[in-house]
Amino acid sequence: MRKLQRLSIALVLTLAFAAGAFGGIIGCPPAPAPPPSADATGIVGTGPGDTQPAAAPTDPVVSIALGLLQNVLLVF
Repeated sequence: MRKLQRLSIALVLTLAFAAGAFGGIIGCPPAPAPPPSADATGIVGTGPGDTQPAAAPTDPVVSIALGLLQNVLLVF
């Protein structure tokens, strides 16, 4: 009788833990893609063609801060 009780307790615990292990497996189809918005035409504007590159900082404090940041990033 004692062995039957232990066997039933072991079976109940096994089933309880197995239910939690398989709880994350859900077999369902993926959600459908949202419809495209009205303003999504596929054309990307690049702006005017005579753009200039960014100028170097003229403030010495900014130059020192950028140099320090570059040195710190080189360590990582």
